[in-house]
Amino acid sequence: MNDLTPDGSVIFALEPCGFSGATYASSNAAFRHHHMGRLLHRCGVLLPQWLDGEELLSECRSLEQTCWREFGYAKAPVFDGDLPTFLMEDASGRPLVLSVPLTPLELAARLMLAVPSPLPASSPVGTNLERLVRLLGLTHFESQWLLRAYCLARFGSGLLPAIPLSDKQQGCERLALLCEVPVDVVRDALALCRLHAWGLLHGVDDAAVPSSLAGWLSACDPFVEWIEPSYASDSDLMSALCQAQVLPSAAS
Repeated sequence: MNDLTPDGSVIFALEPCGFSGATYASSNAAFRHHHMGRLLHRCGVLLPQWLDGEELLSECRSLEQTCWREFGYAKAPVFDGDLPTFLMEDASGRPLVLSVPLTPLELAARLMLAVPSPLPASSPVGTNLERLVRLLGLTHFESQWLLRAYCLARFGSGLLPAIPLSDKQQGCERLALLCEVPVDVVRDALALCRLHAWGLLHGVDDAAVPSSLAGWLSACDPFVEWIEPSYASDSDLMSALCQAQVLPSAAS
């Protein structure tokens, strides 16, 4: 089962399936799809700066297969080496037509111009995230960090290109590029540690620095679950998050 837009069309084949309720309301799904698309497009633009050699080619191929709809392909491309020999023929015994992957620079150029899926006029999760930004006084970067981490939690970290990080400094630099902010802004947010102290994101500390970019975009499960339903008021949202043991220090 895929998430559907209000008119019934499939919006993203990689959305998790098998659930119901607020998590998979069509407006929430469209909200996630829009912002996850923007995140993947930004990653694709930056890949040639972050990787090289076989790692770069492999991640670019994966990203092209993920974003095939945005490229206007009729179906997901199949590249040489993707399938075992016995699957290289169709039902009639004809050889499967393989696609030629875009070069990393071609992929970056296409993604720079790609238009993300439409953002819904309103959605419970979008409204709730805006409320949190206002109620907690989050900076622009903190709000973007939280948004990207929430979307990645729902799609799965495996969807993000594998971007290795050598240390905390490189993590700050790459997160800054991803969110298009100065690196000092990321360092300041990391030093304040507000999103981690409030139970919104998993912490990044010197003793356990995540070794990949996806590890820096890791939202806490209770926050992801409780940010999605509709709430009648700001106080109802804050009460629900506090009951889920999110925002303990912000509520005190």
